Amino acid sequence: MERAIRALLVIAILAFIVPFGLPASAQSTTVSLSLLSQSPWSARYGDPRFRISIVATNFGTIPLGHLSVGISIGAHYETVVGYESSLVEGPTNTVFQRVLPEDGRLEPNTSTTLFASVDLSTANGIDQTDNQVYPARVDVRSNGSVLASLTTPVLYFIRRPEAPMLLSSWIELAPTIAFGSDGRLLDTAFPDALRPQGQLGAPIAALEGALAGLRPGRAFPMGLVVEPALVEQAQRAASGYTLTDGTVVPKGADGPLRAAGFLDSLSHVMDGPGVRTVATPFAGPTIPSMVASGLARDLATQRSLGLATLQSLTGTALQTDVARPPSGSLSDDAIGWLADAGAGTILADADTVDRPMQSDGTNPAPTATVSAPDGSPMTLVLPDPGIEGLLGRSDLVEDPVRAAQAVLGELAVIWKEAPVPEAPHVRGIALALPSTLPPGMWAPMLARLQGTPFLRLTDAGAFATSVNPQGDPTVLRSPDASAFPASYTEQIREQQHRVATYRSMLTQASPVPDELTRDIYYAESARYVTDWEAGTSWLNAVAATTQQAFDSVKPQVGQGFTFTSGEGTIPILMGDPGLIPLRVTVELQSSQFDFPDGSQREVILERPDQVVSFRVIAKAAGQNPILVDVIAPNGDEIGDPQAIVVRSTAVNHIALLVTLAAAGVLALLYSRRWWFRRTKVSS
Repeated sequence: MERAIRALLVIAILAFIVPFGLPASAQSTTVSLSLLSQSPWSARYGDPRFRISIVATNFGTIPLGHLSVGISIGAHYETVVGYESSLVEGPTNTVFQRVLPEDGRLEPNTSTTLFASVDLSTANGIDQTDNQVYPARVDVRSNGSVLASLTTPVLYFIRRPEAPMLLSSWIELAPTIAFGSDGRLLDTAFPDALRPQGQLGAPIAALEGALAGLRPGRAFPMGLVVEPALVEQAQRAASGYTLTDGTVVPKGADGPLRAAGFLDSLSHVMDGPGVRTVATPFAGPTIPSMVASGLARDLATQRSLGLATLQSLTGTALQTDVARPPSGSLSDDAIGWLADAGAGTILADADTVDRPMQSDGTNPAPTATVSAPDGSPMTLVLPDPGIEGLLGRSDLVEDPVRAAQAVLGELAVIWKEAPVPEAPHVRGIALALPSTLPPGMWAPMLARLQGTPFLRLTDAGAFATSVNPQGDPTVLRSPDASAFPASYTEQIREQQHRVATYRSMLTQASPVPDELTRDIYYAESARYVTDWEAGTSWLNAVAATTQQAFDSVKPQVGQGFTFTSGEGTIPILMGDPGLIPLRVTVELQSSQFDFPDGSQREVILERPDQVVSFRVIAKAAGQNPILVDVIAPNGDEIGDPQAIVVRSTAVNHIALLVTLAAAGVLALLYSRRWWFRRTKVSS
């Protein structure tokens, strides 16, 4: 918590001072700098040079000549607090400074790339006895006047670190709902987001690049949290799609090709050495809201569908002992559900539990232990709050390479801040990387996590058991108590029942019931917990599709029938079942008629206007209704029974004879009774 507050204080400082610590008068408002590349770290036992390239852009109208690059390095950091402040203020005590002349001019409305290099092993003021992290200000000058500057950390190692710190890191692809309930593409930016330079494609492309750079036999332990609905939507896009205005984008066009390329890259990285893919339930519902709404069964089927969706990309089974709850939402019951699902480690948010500083004053513990309702322990892996604060700073991440270096610098200062631990202590730190980061940050960020000497990337499952001491037992800081309204939950259950009824009617394999079930799952997505009215569009679309199927098997009963002989055949004209034959039972109900061949017919409707015939016998003359009921194989009635009117002008002879005989018997009995009564009176 203290680290999070500290990060907020740093941001507050930013609002009141000039960036990078230079006086406003010393910098030109018409020139901006961004970091193009930088040595992640330098080493006297390897390459001691600090190399940097920056892009200077002149937004003014005057060319700028006599250019030079100034490098000022301050005293090494002692604390994380000092480090985070220096990202705003720049170095206060300069121990090394050099100005390097550059050829050419900076023309108006153009950008120029400038390079600089310093050998740190010969630089005055740089510690040659211990590994250190330094603040460096890099500026661009014209005629000796500073035009613009930026601050970046410099990592310099004298010897290989004796005890690298364990690092557990994961990439989380942000959930999205790109298609509407009508199947049309709502988010027209979705295909572009999937390209290698896009918001969703960039982290996958960077991870693919990191894996490609591995030496044989090496691994890149990195978590990859994927909402399976993202894959399903990318597959839809790759097959071609229709826009909301009706424009058809065919398979093979730019958008579908980008989606197909994304799926290929995703499949490749999921199979990469060391990569752990963590599947959320299919459409990313929050676990607390589902459990609290009585939808735990749906949650289980979403989990199974999510695993199947991702496993279909690679053909290999996914590990399920590490889980990431969608949106980071947790409750005690949600922890219990995850435990029952086989998870022992949860990738949590930085603020899932209260996190005091450790006893030695260093960053909070990266793990904690919580208990499921049955008492079983679960390990939380918790991102470092200070680094998460850096990733949330818009002033920093707008310069992606500088932001990546800033993250590496803070990791190094955290590592330096504590002494080398004695066995059996093992230090660790966790880093969550959301896909909302700028696309340009991914490649430099992953490159800095790969092979850095003071860090050892570790799989989340192994990290949870390796960090020593383990985090203390604790409780959730703010359990998620959200739930869907009861009326919305009832709509979900109703549509599930309708889909089950439709599925029972099918005589051939069809993707439609599964597609409708997925639409119901989309209605359970996290975004609809607080905006459930928007989620009803998915449920309404499911209802419309099933209703169309139900209407297609309803009989056409507008006409009546007239029998002149007391019996006859009633032809029931059915609807149009569509492309797939549907199985139903047609049943007639009436107390005024007999059905000698039975009152039910199980039929397969294969074509429009198919006729189902029943032989009926009227029990009495006159006009009487017969109810026609259509029943699905699962026993559900398809709509309300419909009435047809049958008029009989003649009665069946056998029935008439039976009736007359019965009447004769009654008359005889009555006459006999009357005779005996009369005889008794006469006597």
